Amino acid sequence: MLKQLITFTFLGALSFGASAASIDGIISSGEYQWTTDGSEGSEKWDTHRVGRSGQYQEYNDASGGDRWDINFLGTNITDNKFQFGALGGRILSGRKTGTGYDDAGIYLSDFALGFNTSSNPTVDSSGFQYAIRVMGVNHDTNEAKFKLLSGGTWVGADIYNNTAGHTTATYKMKNATKTFEFEGSWSRNGGDENVLEGMFDLSLLTLFDLNQAGTLSTYLTMACVNDEAMVHAKVSAVPLPAAVWLLSPALVGFMSLRRRKRKA
Repeated sequence: MLKQLITFTFLGALSFGASAASIDGIISSGEYQWTTDGSEGSEKWDTHRVGRSGQYQEYNDASGGDRWDINFLGTNITDNKFQFGALGGRILSGRKTGTGYDDAGIYLSDFALGFNTSSNPTVDSSGFQYAIRVMGVNHDTNEAKFKLLSGGTWVGADIYNNTAGHTTATYKMKNATKTFEFEGSWSRNGGDENVLEGMFDLSLLTLFDLNQAGTLSTYLTMACVNDEAMVHAKVSAVPLPAAVWLLSPALVGFMSLRRRKRKA
């Protein structure tokens, strides 16, 4: 009975105060972390602003209302949960939205994740060990389905067959050996204000040493590579909860009591 009580108290202390981030199909000011210093992935991206809808938008090419626009990418880490959100055109549904060179389809890339990476995703995918893929959205229930992929190799995108900036080495992860399915939210707001959001526990990123402080970078583009975004969220080292230290004397005493009983 004492053992069960200690175990229950210990597990309860670990989960105390945890709360889920907001995945509701709305990207509001201050909800996400992102960079505005020109390092979002390419020079195609300019400074963020908040539009009349109260959502983040772009000044330049991403705010034309095209089906393949990506206006905003943000990430956030709260209570050991990784949250991501994107704002843009219908391409955020994961389906083909247009054609490029030789009628090649324009699709959304995988979200690429890298921990403490210095890789430039446009030319080097080696620093991104995880991919998040949009598997589809339900327009009736506003649900989105994702897969977290790892263990594969990245393929690039260059549908225009040129080197004038419309290329990337980090487009889709191929031959992934591990997958994890999770759900999120999709809001079809029309134009280039559709919202795609998802969240999962950081413990799923086993290839990264998340016990160390660092930066989790997320990169997103599409097959035509007209828009790119790379944003960064700070990861704090995970300390042992205070409750562990408070319970340590009780655990030691309990183990000593068991040893004395065995000797008797």
